[in-house]
Amino acid sequence: MKVELFSAGCKLCDATLEFLNNNFPKLELVVHLVSDCVDGSCCQLAAKYDIRAVPSIVVDGKVVQVGIPSLADKERLNDILLA
Repeated sequence: MKVELFSAGCKLCDATLEFLNNNFPKLELVVHLVSDCVDGSCCQLAAKYDIRAVPSIVVDGKVVQVGIPSLADKERLNDILLA
């Protein structure tokens, strides 16, 4: 399973990263930071996934969460990320 987080490095994105790290500590996560996208590859990938806002969580090429996950989202994400 490939899990990616698209992030602007802001407080909201950092809170999403912290949420993922705290609730899914064994998760192998690729973080795409806007500030690290110097060659445009992250932007092309975001366009491919049709990402329109950050933070966004992508699992195996499918956007599964846009915005900070709430506690209510945790159960749904459990089903996806621990499957």
